[in-house]
Amino acid sequence: MGLYRDEGYLALGEWEARMAALLRLLADRLTVEQVRWGTEFLAHAEHGLAIESVADWLVEQDRPVTRAELAEMTDLASELGADVLARVEQRRDHCQ
Repeated sequence: MGLYRDEGYLALGEWEARMAALLRLLADRLTVEQVRWGTEFLAHAEHGLAIESVADWLVEQDRPVTRAELAEMTDLASELGADVLARVEQRRDHCQ
């Protein structure tokens, strides 16, 4: 089951909190503008866009990412469904 199916508001709030924490964790490897955009995506419930954009930015800038950070990105993407997960995993593979 994806985040939008039947877990309800609490799961959504938890997901958003985890994504915001990931943005803070990666802030030293993203530009100020990228962090702002990621935060804006979250504020407007653009969850897939938020996680996919972070994955894109890290790959485009060839930024180092720890295994734990990759695992969290994958976990967050998986909660949004198979399509988002596949796109993030494709980018994630370039970070390893």
